[in-house]
Amino acid sequence: MAAHFISGNYGEEGNPSQTYDYYPGTTPTSPLLIYVHGGAWRFGDKSSFHRSDNDVHKIREYFQAAGFATATINYRLSHQALFPAQIHDVKAAIRYLKQHAKVLSFDPAKIALAGGSAGGHLVQLAAASAALKDPYFEGLPAVDIPAHPSSSVSCAVSIYGVSDLRTIFDDRVACGFDRNHPEDDGAEWRLLGSSYPAPVGSAAETNWSKAHPIDLAQQAERTGNRRHAPVFYVHGTGDTCVPPNQSEKAHRALRDRGVATELLLVPGAEHANPAIYADRQAWERIVDWVLHQFE
Repeated sequence: MAAHFISGNYGEEGNPSQTYDYYPGTTPTSPLLIYVHGGAWRFGDKSSFHRSDNDVHKIREYFQAAGFATATINYRLSHQALFPAQIHDVKAAIRYLKQHAKVLSFDPAKIALAGGSAGGHLVQLAAASAALKDPYFEGLPAVDIPAHPSSSVSCAVSIYGVSDLRTIFDDRVACGFDRNHPEDDGAEWRLLGSSYPAPVGSAAETNWSKAHPIDLAQQAERTGNRRHAPVFYVHGTGDTCVPPNQSEKAHRALRDRGVATELLLVPGAEHANPAIYADRQAWERIVDWVLHQFE
């Protein structure tokens, strides 16, 4: 499938960490999927959505085949800026793309997110937090939030995403895996500014108190200022890095709160394994679910 795209900056001009690639859809009113790459919040690049060794680019192909426009973004990594800069960038990209929907040719009322691993964490947070209008998540002063397009989306697809940074080590053990993973290398403290628990009164303490999608899922509502967009969780049962109970617990929390949610477990699949993307029928199911959320 052809993969023509255009690129630009959604944030600071000339900053490669605030750029996007946009793949046009089939009509001026195509729905849009925005993909957020993984990489432990400290590496990775939007180029994986174009072509990747582990087949993550198949997400683009599956959604494009269903008539979607698609986009992917870079965001500031943890060595460039501590959290919440990463969710600020995701939301800035959503707002920018909405503002330019007409020229890009997609329907700004039909936006879905998808992300893998660290990107899954960020799209969960974005799905959970728009209605809060919280400057911490939005990256805007409270008085300025109403003057900007909403960062809300119709739904999200979290692919082996992190839902609770506090429990990931214990969750590995609970799933029968080693507590420590060689690819972790302090990803959590590098993102949030300290190990857990953080020093009292520090910025890191605030970050550790707010960075967990599971908390927002447990307080979610279908409407109102705690409205949580629907989330489809995809996870391999053999994931020794981000254990599958990270998705299972978030899925249960949303289900218990009456928010639309689905969970697909891929038997035996490790973290970022190509098997996650290999089943076309499974991904057609995911695409159909996303389309249903626009109704």
